[in-house]
Amino acid sequence: MLALVRAVGVRFLLVNRVPLTAIDIALRFASAALLSPAARYRFVLAGIHPRTLATTLRRIRRLQDWPRAWVRAAHHYLLEAHERASAGEQRAAAELQRVAALCYHFGHVMVFDDPARRRSLYGIAARLYRDAAPYLDPPVRRVEIPWRDLALPGYLCTPGDRPAPLVVFLNGASTTKEEMVNWAHPFLERGIGVLALDTPGSGEVAGLVPAAPGQEDVGWAIVEAARRLPGIDPGRLALLGVSLRGAYAVQLAAALPDFAAVVAVTAPFDPQRYLPALGELVRRDVAFAAGVEPPELARLAPSLSLAEVAPRLRTPLLAVGAGNDLVVPPRESVRLYRAVGGPKRLLFLRDANHVAFTHLEQWTAAAAAWLATVLGA
Repeated sequence: MLALVRAVGVRFLLVNRVPLTAIDIALRFASAALLSPAARYRFVLAGIHPRTLATTLRRIRRLQDWPRAWVRAAHHYLLEAHERASAGEQRAAAELQRVAALCYHFGHVMVFDDPARRRSLYGIAARLYRDAAPYLDPPVRRVEIPWRDLALPGYLCTPGDRPAPLVVFLNGASTTKEEMVNWAHPFLERGIGVLALDTPGSGEVAGLVPAAPGQEDVGWAIVEAARRLPGIDPGRLALLGVSLRGAYAVQLAAALPDFAAVVAVTAPFDPQRYLPALGELVRRDVAFAAGVEPPELARLAPSLSLAEVAPRLRTPLLAVGAGNDLVVPPRESVRLYRAVGGPKRLLFLRDANHVAFTHLEQWTAAAAAWLATVLGA
């Protein structure tokens, strides 16, 4: 136990030990309005108006209320989108529909006991976003990356007509391409294209193929597809992964020399050490991505470790850590940084939460600047 406390910290351990029944009781007394400003910021970044967010959170008085409340918020945005479209304001309508899509996305992430409902909610999110994408500012192009017998869907933004470097965003367990592509602006401003991609176990392919060991050939699929992507220089590719797929990005970069840089945001380094300490919601989220039941995660944990991979990495790495991370222990980013054998940089944000949502503008700007230097943008 003492070794575990040293590895993850007392606060991390205490917060993750709170049972779901206790969370449900707290919601009945105070509703989800008890969420801190830091926890709310992810939704604000997605475009949810603070007033709408406050109303939505007040409606959640049980965990099972979560998806219903977010669907209601989505309908509010869809109604306004319809009014704007009727007035001929296509771009404003598309933006409102984008936000409605993300409401459905936020609703689906808390559905674990009904896979069909989870897939249905996300399916609506994906459809709404897909229909709005061409009319957004900047326009977002839907592309597909052939991989094995599937097509991995993604959204591509490019900074102009000239071939540009490309950074590929890889989702975390609860983020999707529809949410992450909204983070593209700092990179586009630096002359870097962005491809937000669903990989196995995430987004539209989550129900088709789970995340599993031995999927490094996704990297080859990205490299090959980049040769045909419009407005992209296939010789200047980078990866940016958050949370679980921050580790995956490191694995891909270590396996393929074609990637010129990799950014790992609050990535696990060796989850074998602290897996038993993770809260039930986190374990359910990761298990869903891996297509297993939560008790089976212990069997997969060794394949997620970067302890042997990191020393072999020669691709330049930017590791982003968060001091208030309650999903991946803050020390994991430091351990990754220290273990990497090639060029590296550590950006550690002491007051940030998981994925550094509270500091997203800061770390995306820093990552874009670093990538522009490495990729020659």
